[in-house]
Amino acid sequence: MKHATVCTFTVVYRSFVPEFRGREPYVLAWVDLPDGTRAFGQVIDCAPGSVRVGMPVRMTLVDDLPQWRPA
Repeated sequence: MKHATVCTFTVVYRSFVPEFRGREPYVLAWVDLPDGTRAFGQVIDCAPGSVRVGMPVRMTLVDDLPQWRPA
């Protein structure tokens, strides 16, 4: 897959989802794929303060769920 691009994101500092408690802060983002579709997932392997709109990312699967790392 070619690189996707972060369209928008949020940094979660307080999670109400039990499975994510204790992992804060983490980043959830919508990313634009090369074919024009948009996908949702967590940005990993990147400090929350480093994520930016327009940042190139690539998809990786973690527990069969798409997640995004810096490209």
